[in-house]
Formats: sequence, C-alpha cells, structure tokens
Amino acid sequence: MHLRAAPTIVLIAATSACGAGSGPVTAAEPTPFSAATTSTPKGFTAGECPAVVGGKPVTLRLAVPDGFASESTGPTEQTPSGRCTWRDPEDRFLSVQVGETESLADHVDELKQFEGMGGDDEVRDVTYDAPIDAFGDLEGERLTWWTYSDGMPADCVNVQANGISLFWETPDDLGQRLDDLDVVLDSVELIRS
Repeated sequence: MHLRAAPTIVLIAATSACGAGSGPVTAAEPTPFSAATTSTPKGFTAGECPAVVGGKPVTLRLAVPDGFASESTGPTEQTPSGRCTWRDPEDRFLSVQVGETESLADHVDELKQFEGMGGDDEVRDVTYDAPIDAFGDLEGERLTWWTYSDGMPADCVNVQANGISLFWETPDDLGQRLDDLDVVLDSVELIRS
C-alpha cells in the first residue's frame, strides 16, 4: 500500500512526450511568488521543499495537513531534483515539484488511454481545466482523475503553475478532502533562500 502513489506519479512523468501539447506550458524557470495565505492554519504544519532555480537556491513553502510525514530522512534525499513528498497514515499522498516545464494538458490523452480498461491501472473521470486559480495570485492548470493502481482505488489531483507542480492523492473511500487541498494550495509560495 505504501508504494501505490508512485506508479501514478511515474505515469505522469513518463507521459511527458505524449498528448497534443495544446495546453499552457509552465515557466522554464519558476519565479518567486507569495502565498495567498501567510499563516499556517490549525490542523496544518509548515513544510518546506528546498530546490535550485537558475543556479540559485529557493524554498517552496506550504502548509501540510497534520499527520502527513515526510517520506525522506534528510534534505538531500527529500529533494534530489526539487521534489518533496509527504504521506499520512490513511495513505493520502502529497508531492511538490519545483521546475516542471511540461503542461498538464500533455498528459490528458495518455491518461484517457487507460479509461474503462478495467483492472489494475484503470483510469476514469479525466478532467483538465485551465486557466484556474492555482497558487497565490497565479493562474495555472488542473488535471483530475480516478485510478485503480496496485489494487487500490484513488482520486488524484495535479495542480500546476509557474513551474511548480503539486500532486494530491487520496484513497477513494476517504473522499477527496478538497478543503484540505484548498488550504495547501493557498499556502504555496516560492521564496529565495
């Protein structure tokens, strides 16, 4: 059960060359931006993800729901390429990536290839929206879908803007808990270290 989210993320990463490429392309170099909400609300903990942009250190800050734990033991393991991940005991999963350059629209056709196939790796309800409110005052794009991966059904949301990609996965028997996701999205900011 611990490895369930990885195939979904790998699917997204592996399909970067697929699709029509008709959607917006994110920034080649993310620029610093402020969060829509600057305080960490009750039920959340401040989280950080160090990265390098244009050869200079930056830090992505966000509010992580209480109970989520980092899946690494140290900063070098946490962000080999500007990616940080967290998981909670209910197997909800959160990942952020700094420096993403592919549009989420490029992944829609690849995901739809798995719609209705039944069994492992099945995908349903693929929805792509752009422009949407993403992080802070930034407009971006959102890709949502349901998947059955490694015997576990899950709801997935990927939000992206300004070269920042945030992936949220929840086992479908828990409900998406989109209120938690909205708090996380409002808290995302990129600052110079």
